[in-house]
Amino acid sequence: MRSLLAAVAVFSALSFAQTPPAWEEPLAQQKWGDAEALLKQALAVGESAPVLRGLTTVYRATGRIRDTEPILERLVALDESAANVEDLARVKAGLGHLDQAETLYRRALTLHLDGDSDPLGSIPVRQRLAQVLLGEMKFPEAEQEALTAISLRVGALGPKHPDLSGDNAVLARIYQSQKKWLEAAAAWQTAAGIQAAAFGYEDLRLADTLDSLAECEYALQQLDQTEDALRRVLAIRELNLGPSSGEVARTTDQLALLFYKTQRFADAEPFYRRSLDIYLSVLGPDNPILVRSYDNLAVTEAKLEKYEESERLYREALRLSDSENATNLHDLALITVARERLSDAESLYRRALAVLDAPNNENPTLLKDVLTEYAALLRDLKRPAEAAKLDNRLKGDKQGPQGKIPPVAAKQ
Repeated sequence: MRSLLAAVAVFSALSFAQTPPAWEEPLAQQKWGDAEALLKQALAVGESAPVLRGLTTVYRATGRIRDTEPILERLVALDESAANVEDLARVKAGLGHLDQAETLYRRALTLHLDGDSDPLGSIPVRQRLAQVLLGEMKFPEAEQEALTAISLRVGALGPKHPDLSGDNAVLARIYQSQKKWLEAAAAWQTAAGIQAAAFGYEDLRLADTLDSLAECEYALQQLDQTEDALRRVLAIRELNLGPSSGEVARTTDQLALLFYKTQRFADAEPFYRRSLDIYLSVLGPDNPILVRSYDNLAVTEAKLEKYEESERLYREALRLSDSENATNLHDLALITVARERLSDAESLYRRALAVLDAPNNENPTLLKDVLTEYAALLRDLKRPAEAAKLDNRLKGDKQGPQGKIPPVAAKQ
């Protein structure tokens, strides 16, 4: 009888030992509130790595990164594994404690190497360390970590593995942050080539890479290459997102701006018009976000001497503005002068000057332009006394009042 009781006791102990903790099920079901309460109860009974790890999961899943930090510190003190140290480093970096994050990432790398683990496992650690070093403006060290990650991947998997696109993107951003445009462009080119070979020339992931490449090429004044890259981006986004997505509008805007800055106003016009049409369809006609799109197209139309259309667009921009905008009022005044509607222009100049004279609206360059042009307009309207008052405000300015108003502001 005693032996039977002993066997039952052993069986009961084994069954109890195999019973999962109460917090496991709600944690697996992402019932964060229930899991947190049970985990805290378990922690009150005794501190263990699984409980601490579970609580960090709850905190991170619910966006409480600051609460995660002390729990992870306790976990690392209990179990200094490479994974735990790396998790703590990520939290430290997210909270802006970059010096501590750097130390922890370097410790995680040491643990990876001491464990003789797969060298590929250290690549994410090196890349995150590179980002921390970049934040600390330790550029040579950041570059070295990114280059080491690339070397490890190439050595293990060859030079065309798809993951190398992300490795090169990390390196490109480090170069780009230093305005090393040539090196950054080369890294983005490599990333784009790997992505195209691995995923196809129309894969959406390629669009962001080409976008970044275009930025570097523009900085290098490689304008033809910039245009080619942006046109590829536009085609990829149209094919994947449809012709009326916000990303398509943004890329269309980028092309229009490129054409505008290179004085290809006739080429810029249809692209600015298309992006405006997309934003209208997505946002509706009364959204203040449209002000910039109306303004971009208006100044382009003015450059093409399409003054009637430019005026219409400027007035739409003013209608949607939350308050009087001195720049738009000034540009619209220039258009009405070009259309020989001097009385309308006078009213617009008066409004622009009132905005510029208000507190906290200092813009010395624009103020000088408005005063100069407004004085010239008043003289044309045979109001010399009022013009003289504005001239007095300009005294001491090296250029002095000008006699003629330019046809349109160069406003991009």
